[in-house]
Amino acid sequence: MGRRVLVVDDHSDTVDALVALLELEGHEVRSAVTAEHALALAEQFEPHVVVLDIGLPNMDGYELAAHLRFKVEPSCVFIAATGSGALSDVLRSKKAGFTAHLTKPINIPELLALLVPDDLVTDHSPR
Repeated sequence: MGRRVLVVDDHSDTVDALVALLELEGHEVRSAVTAEHALALAEQFEPHVVVLDIGLPNMDGYELAAHLRFKVEPSCVFIAATGSGALSDVLRSKKAGFTAHLTKPINIPELLALLVPDDLVTDHSPR
């Protein structure tokens, strides 16, 4: 069961690669290379997940996430995708409400695991 994923990154090669990968995995994907385009898309697309570059020009990913939260369902998952992986960056994204902080180059299995709906995750831990 695919999810609706909005990918936002100002590097078109990154966007194209993520869109192709996520579509191959069965997700419905839309993309934006600017904050303004992301805001316009979010309202009509109603994503389940937003994969968001933090280092966007004009409006950083933290500010964009704050604006997007008014346009998406409260259950929408926000994933930070950034070149900055210092502990302070991870803590800032967590404080800003991101579910995960992925450092570029993105670990694809980690990203795909984040896209599995909670109701489909099975706990395989020992009892």
